[in-house]
Amino acid sequence: MTDSPTVYLLERDGVLLGRMPLRSAETFAIHCDFQPTEAFTPYRALFDEDARLAAEVATDPDPDLLARAEAVLDRIMALGFTVRREGGGIYRDVLIGIEGGAASFRPMSPEEEPL
Repeated sequence: MTDSPTVYLLERDGVLLGRMPLRSAETFAIHCDFQPTEAFTPYRALFDEDARLAAEVATDPDPDLLARAEAVLDRIMALGFTVRREGGGIYRDVLIGIEGGAASFRPMSPEEEPL
């Protein structure tokens, strides 16, 4: 008998935006494949910009660049995305990054247990 793979669901206001089958988990991050639904389309450009700025910030100490990256992250956080395990609990406050077919997230609230 094999265990079913863990799948997380990205949602906003109860609308499924994507499925995220688990790839690996670390102490502070959960890494998944990302399988978007049509409902994710309006958010794709924002996540693409976030990924681009994160890559630039890693090699460029420009404070203006960092401020732009933080502003994009604030916009993402303000959207109130939730992540829940298929058939399980929910993370209401997550830091999530999506780049192409990959997603990584971590809960921002220490009282939330790993899913």
